Amino acid sequence: MSWHEFIFSDKPLPRIIRHSVFWLMWWIYFSTTYYFYLQVGHFKLAYGNLSSILLLQSFLLILIHIAACYFFIYFLLPRYLLKRNYFLLAAGSISLTAFLLITGYFFHSTVFPLIDLAYYNIISSGDNTIWWTSINSVLLNAPKVIAAATAVKLVKRWYIKQKEKERLEKEKLITDLQLMKAQIRPGFLFSSLDQIYEAAQQKSAKAPALLLKLADLLSYLLYDCDEPKVPLEKELSMMKEYMVLEKARHGNKLELETVIKGDVNNKQIAPLLLLPFIENSFKHCSKQTEQPWINLEISIENEVLSMKLLNGVGLTAADISVQEIKNIEKRLQLLYPGKHELKKYIEHEIYFVLLKINLGEKNDLETKASKIIPGRKLKKDYAFN
Repeated sequence: MSWHEFIFSDKPLPRIIRHSVFWLMWWIYFSTTYYFYLQVGHFKLAYGNLSSILLLQSFLLILIHIAACYFFIYFLLPRYLLKRNYFLLAAGSISLTAFLLITGYFFHSTVFPLIDLAYYNIISSGDNTIWWTSINSVLLNAPKVIAAATAVKLVKRWYIKQKEKERLEKEKLITDLQLMKAQIRPGFLFSSLDQIYEAAQQKSAKAPALLLKLADLLSYLLYDCDEPKVPLEKELSMMKEYMVLEKARHGNKLELETVIKGDVNNKQIAPLLLLPFIENSFKHCSKQTEQPWINLEISIENEVLSMKLLNGVGLTAADISVQEIKNIEKRLQLLYPGKHELKKYIEHEIYFVLLKINLGEKNDLETKASKIIPGRKLKKDYAFN
């Protein structure tokens, strides 16, 4: 049994064990303080031989503490304190105080003298001290254990609420991530279909080859992209095929240079993470009146991927807002929080994108995304007790 399960599990066995441990510790503490109180107060004659019957007497008093504690944390706390109904909370606390006072007096005036009589044939005296002893052993000690149990319960409640809040926030992020991936696909597919349609209309011999490339891209989008991570080599291959399709659409008007450096084997990356930057570059090129150009350089060193993407922009395109790739920025923040660096700016009619990603850092967000079932009711694994 782990510590987390011992503290938070709602299963019967861990609950029984942790409650038993709590009351055993309180019993030891209470027995010690009760013994010294009776010794200092010179109540030996009134309450018999403390060394032999102390545990029995303290155990009976602990039963009163247990009843009062559970009444407070399972009745008064959830019904009145947490709901801020302070009037009924005060009324319940007064009733609990009366219960403690009456039961404490009953045990000290009736039960404990009978124990003394049964064990030692001594009739206890000391009526003048019974009320004060009852108040000290029950009324003054019970609030201590109630306060401790309430503090534990409230801290556990706060902790579980925080974990539940974090889980809901993470699942919301995962849902947003899935939606963003879905938003990428339609634009990508329609753009590719338009290119093949234009090639077919012109009866170009390249149309069949472009159609095969589109088939490969569709297979990648429909199957591979549902995985949390894909091989970097496959992601870069898909990008190349997309750029071939775009190059065919622009023809010789587009100057395209692509350089990939480093070892891409045995590397994993979130799918469709780099493509939107490439798409954005082609959008800029389509709006240029002069010679369009794109320069892409990707390098992999150890576990760090660096991408430098430059393309020309026209005078009108220079005012294009960086909001075009806002979704991919959010994806980077979700998938590689604190593990990426992105810079983008326009200078002298050149659009710069500089991106670095640490591919070696693990992130379980996408892994959990593939396991989410829409509309599924969230299950609480641990209760507030």
